[in-house]
Parts: sequence; C-alpha cells; structure tokens
Amino acid sequence: MTTKVSMQGKSSPQINTLIFDVSGVLLNDLYTVWKADSEAYESCGIRNISSIKIFKESFKMPIIEYHRSMGVPDKVIPELEAAYRQSYQKYSKFIKIFPDVKRTLRKLQQNGVTLSIASNIPSDFLMEHLKSFGIINYFNAITGQDDCEEQKPSPQPILVTLRKLDAKPMSSAYVGDMEEDIIAGKRAGVFTIGICRKEGYHPCWKLKRQNPDFLIRSLSQLFEIL
Repeated sequence: MTTKVSMQGKSSPQINTLIFDVSGVLLNDLYTVWKADSEAYESCGIRNISSIKIFKESFKMPIIEYHRSMGVPDKVIPELEAAYRQSYQKYSKFIKIFPDVKRTLRKLQQNGVTLSIASNIPSDFLMEHLKSFGIINYFNAITGQDDCEEQKPSPQPILVTLRKLDAKPMSSAYVGDMEEDIIAGKRAGVFTIGICRKEGYHPCWKLKRQNPDFLIRSLSQLFEIL
C-alpha cells in the first residue's frame, strides 16, 4: 500500500500535473552512473568509488557539491565532467526502463494527467534515452540539466517546467527518488512524492527525513494518490 506521509495541514490534493525525475524513477541507470563516475574519477587521478553502496551513500546534488564533498578541487571539475560524459556513453547500454513505467504513463495520460520531466541528466543524453525507450511522446514538457542554470535542490528545474506547461504549483506534484528532489519540490510549492526503489539513488530513510507528502514503492501507486 502507499505510505502517506503527514500532509502538514495541506488539503487533499487535486493533482492534474505530474513532473518526474528520471534517474531512479523512470530509468534504472544507477550502475551506469556509478561506473561512469568511478572511471572518470580514476582517469583524473582521484580515488575511485569502489562500490555502488559507497556511491549511494555519498551521492548528492547539485553535482558540483558532490564532487567537492569527494575532495575534488574546483579546477579539476571541468576535466572530470568531460571524462564522465565519455564514460557515460560507454556504459549507457546498461540502462534499463523500470517495468512499471510504460503502462503507468499510458494510463496516466489516458486519464488526462499532464506529464512532464525535470531532470539533472545532461539534456542530450536525456532526450536520447526518452526516445530509445519509446516514452518521449508521453511528456508535454522536458527539462534537462542544460535547460537550467541551477540544479536540484534548487527549485529552478521544476519552476521552469511549470512555466513551460503554464501549470500551477498547487495542482502539480514532483516524483523523485532523492531527498534533494523532495527539497526542490517543496521549494517550488508543489506536492512531493518520494519513490523508494531498490535501484534508486537514496534509501527510504533519506526520503522520509524530508517529509514528502507521499511515499510510494512503485509508480502504479500514483493512482492511489490521484
């Protein structure tokens, strides 16, 4: 069943717009991102991230703050990001779409829900993934990393997406798998839905401590909210 977190005084939601994060929500890309990140670190002469477990424990947004927390000097970050993009392309063949995604998006669209994306994935990779997995046409607006000056937990990616849709925050919700997603959603004034997946980037306890409006374990549980 859906675990509903305290609504903190909000009225029952009337949500007609859903904005999705992509990594860990629609696409299972954790292995790819970990391998690309670890290889990029090693190529720049920095300690690599030896396991997915360690990566999940340390990973956060915005990306530059994650690199700084890992001891990467600012002057090395551009080189590291370039190395990451190269490695990402090599390992992107391992990315998969979660089994519950297509049927959920199809049913949501049939029910008249407006669907969109606000992701920190580089925009060119993001568009390529959405096309290759056959889900790009479900979304009325797509916002990637290169469409914004700021990354989550800044609300900017969500606010940019709302403007593209001409949607109101009080009738919109953001679905994410990291605590920065929940923070960004709250700052944007939308309802927040945390999804706890085994292959997600943050464990449930991290999502819970940000007190999302709802906590789910599969996308099909969105219908219990809507």
